[in-house]
Amino acid sequence: MWGLQHKIFYSLVIGILLLVGCGNQTIIGNSSPAVESKLTKEQIIFWHTYNEAETHIFETIILPLFEAEYPMIEVKPVRHHYNMQLRSAIISRASTGKPPDVIRLDINWTPAIAQLDLLYPVSEFEDFEKLKGQYYEAPLQSNYYNGKYYGVPLNIFTKASIYNKELLEASKEDPPKTMDELIDIVERNQFVISMDHFSIWGSLHYFYGLGGQLLDHNYTKATGYLDSENSVNAVLKLLDLFQKGNLVTHGNRWFNVLDGQNFVIDEGPWFYSSYSLEQITSINKVTVAAPFPISNGKRAILGGENIVISKAAKHKDAAWTFIKWLTDIDAQTHMAQTGLMPTNKYVNLSGAFDETPYYQPYLDSVSSAFLPPSVPQFENINEIYSHYLELIFLENISVEEGLSEAAKEIDEILLSNSFD
Repeated sequence: MWGLQHKIFYSLVIGILLLVGCGNQTIIGNSSPAVESKLTKEQIIFWHTYNEAETHIFETIILPLFEAEYPMIEVKPVRHHYNMQLRSAIISRASTGKPPDVIRLDINWTPAIAQLDLLYPVSEFEDFEKLKGQYYEAPLQSNYYNGKYYGVPLNIFTKASIYNKELLEASKEDPPKTMDELIDIVERNQFVISMDHFSIWGSLHYFYGLGGQLLDHNYTKATGYLDSENSVNAVLKLLDLFQKGNLVTHGNRWFNVLDGQNFVIDEGPWFYSSYSLEQITSINKVTVAAPFPISNGKRAILGGENIVISKAAKHKDAAWTFIKWLTDIDAQTHMAQTGLMPTNKYVNLSGAFDETPYYQPYLDSVSSAFLPPSVPQFENINEIYSHYLELIFLENISVEEGLSEAAKEIDEILLSNSFD
């Protein structure tokens, strides 16, 4: 009896094992094996140029939050140094269908890489029209090329005026609100403005502030604008200040405004963020930061980074999900801890910079900051503009001739529809 019971028991066990073992086998007569459905993660390779503090926040806070919400999307970040070699590498790899999939891209590079047909137009996504209203208009336009948007703005920055406090108090004036007020204070008191350099980033806001214009509003022509009477007068004024010693483009700008050699410099928020909080406290005792003087509705130049999708990306929907998440309120608020100014206009920054109040003049300037020419030939235009402005200040060429020659060369570049 005992042996019979065990035989029945073992028979049942063997039967169960056979049933389990055959669970994934084909039924006799069925030539197609049953396939087990397995979900796999979609990997996105993300190239960025965040600094150490920004990378720390991104990797320890941003990425874990994103991957917790989207566990089937894996983001692999790769940090790079910002330089022209990076632009060349992006173009080279995208041209051969290689990663990265998502790129944090200088706003001035976006049109050039879009022209090469290497970026996927994010305006093709169904929800783009609904989404684009959350961004500040000027940085959003840096993604627009040939009727489509090839990215969205990720972070922005601009310049503020940083005055030597002792000299400002000696002038018995508040920080000047307009360019005319600034020039008046400088000339009356024989103060010195320190302009960074002759590039578009370094000088265009002074040029615009004095009435100059680089291109037409559609960025198609320089002749009639760069060489106009207003532009000539703007450069003549800058040259006059330079010749009288009221405008300099050399020396240690940061040190010279701290010790009173310079009345004012224009600089990005890194003037402060490069220092420790203790050092910043000392700096604030001898300086006053204010929005760059406004003229004709414009203050200082706008800079920043867009976020784009390579046309060769394998998982474009996943990449778009990542981009939308990075530019949503929560992620933008977290990254603001590093001093990166959000592009999402619904981010509430009240109290966000209590420990770094020097950011307020930059925040106050964003809505009036102007976008540099958003064209594929930006780097070429910048080179021509800088070259002729330097020749003018070296007195190797007259203002009229220099601006006329620059306008002609820029027109040729724009007409050629090519860039270096």
